[in-house]
Amino acid sequence: MATITTKFSIGETVYHAGTTTEKRRRPCPDCLGSKKWETTSPAGTKYTFDCPRCAAQYQSERDLALDYAQFAPCVSPLTIGSIQYNTAKGSYDEGARYMCRETGIGSGSVYSETDLFASEAEALEAAKAKADVQNVETPWVVVQYNKSLRLSDYQLSNAILELAKDEKSRAHSLLWNISDLFGRIEEAADKEEILEAVEDYKNYDWQRDKDKIAPSHMDAMSGAS
Repeated sequence: MATITTKFSIGETVYHAGTTTEKRRRPCPDCLGSKKWETTSPAGTKYTFDCPRCAAQYQSERDLALDYAQFAPCVSPLTIGSIQYNTAKGSYDEGARYMCRETGIGSGSVYSETDLFASEAEALEAAKAKADVQNVETPWVVVQYNKSLRLSDYQLSNAILELAKDEKSRAHSLLWNISDLFGRIEEAADKEEILEAVEDYKNYDWQRDKDKIAPSHMDAMSGAS
């Protein structure tokens, strides 16, 4: 009578060497990590705007994307629940195959003996080796961005338009507050109402109006022109 011996026994704790995917991000080849583009037009106009590749979320143009997934080692403890053994030489499932309590016995995952180890350290070493091979041989991991980014002229103008819109909004708010003050002064019945209107403006609007015309706002406009 033939005796079949397996590496692991029912009830024994083993460690499965597998891999998982992790999301990572490649360094941007366009802005070199600054996330900004600075350029000067032939006419001498200087522009600063967000890096189009870093800021965009590419769905169809994956060859432009910086985000990618990479394989990483993953080790899981398991408990042997059943053992299958195929003695047919050369078959795809030759040898021992195991089902574990954590992933189902009778119906569930089936593990090859080559992927199971007696210690976590052995399983981790095997999982790292498996991940290294997958990262070299899997096309969607190996291929990095391989298309050049095309920049349309509207993206340049958008940077200026946004600044212009902001300045227009600040100017409109400032003029409205001043006009309101003048209106209250014109309608005032006496000096006390005039002083009250001026005092209200100083308390509620003056500081905000000063901030709107602060040097930082003017510098932003001059830096984009």
